[in-house]
Amino acid sequence: MRGHGPLGKLYPYRFGGNGFLEGGGTIPWMGLVNRGLYDIDHPHWGGWSGRFTKTKQKNVWSRHRSVRRDEEGYGDFFAYTEAADTWRDPDDGTLYDSTFAPVWRWRKAMLANCQARFDWCVKPYAEANHHPVAAVNGDATDAIVRRTAKPNEKLQFDASASSDPDRDPLSFRWYFYPEAGTYDGELPDLAGRNAQQCSFEIPLDAAGTQIHLILEVTDGSDIVPLTDYRRVVIDIAQGAR
Repeated sequence: MRGHGPLGKLYPYRFGGNGFLEGGGTIPWMGLVNRGLYDIDHPHWGGWSGRFTKTKQKNVWSRHRSVRRDEEGYGDFFAYTEAADTWRDPDDGTLYDSTFAPVWRWRKAMLANCQARFDWCVKPYAEANHHPVAAVNGDATDAIVRRTAKPNEKLQFDASASSDPDRDPLSFRWYFYPEAGTYDGELPDLAGRNAQQCSFEIPLDAAGTQIHLILEVTDGSDIVPLTDYRRVVIDIAQGAR
């Protein structure tokens, strides 16, 4: 990470592309950085820390043999464990289906966040980049957006109140996160997926399920582009409209 101060120069970037998870224990904490995306009370929704099972699993043994021997001596226990995502890398088109994919899908934005924070340590405010603020329907907080809807109902979302403290231009991306929700049918096409406003129609067979919509707002900084997120959780009522 040369060019981002003395800490950036020393950062041991050992894993190019989508290799193993670098950081030495950093990843489990990264979800806390992005509150508009992650909810600590719902680890199965996913975020920068990866995505976890909805319920606790029995005997999630350590991968280290010496630790596992100790665990086995204590008897049964229950814990959340990693869940898998299916994700296609937009840079090279590679399709991944693994428990690492829920982290890899955010990796580029995570590394940019790290670079920016190195800059904050040594540069004046005007010479560093800062995160944009993603807003949904005028709400510019970090809160998860909750909506209820009915099958066949058309929903519209507006990110035009999003802003950037450095006045950089903004790009927008809306997309569904299927693994985070409970609807297992074919998700509808998003109108305006790369615009400030997007809309879609709730599928007729989605009654009683939950759909997750993610907004990414990325600035156009030539220092290091940064991304802010908002998650929209849509609970679909039973019965047709």
